[in-house]
Amino acid sequence: MKRTTLILEDGCMDGVRELASKEKRQISEVVNELLAEGLARRAPAGTKPFELPTFSMGRARVNLADRDALEQAMES
Repeated sequence: MKRTTLILEDGCMDGVRELASKEKRQISEVVNELLAEGLARRAPAGTKPFELPTFSMGRARVNLADRDALEQAMES
């Protein structure tokens, strides 16, 4: 999985945040799903559908929403 920075229009970001909150999901999950759906719609006829790979990463060792805990874990 790669990390990147996107510059999104305020309306798009507001919609993604609202959808993620409503579905109790991470913003990254919602953005990945929306991008995959958009890529699948634009794929030429007869091409294999785009699928995102999935991996079992086990249970989280740190709460990613807690910046202090995350920073401490990254320094260890």
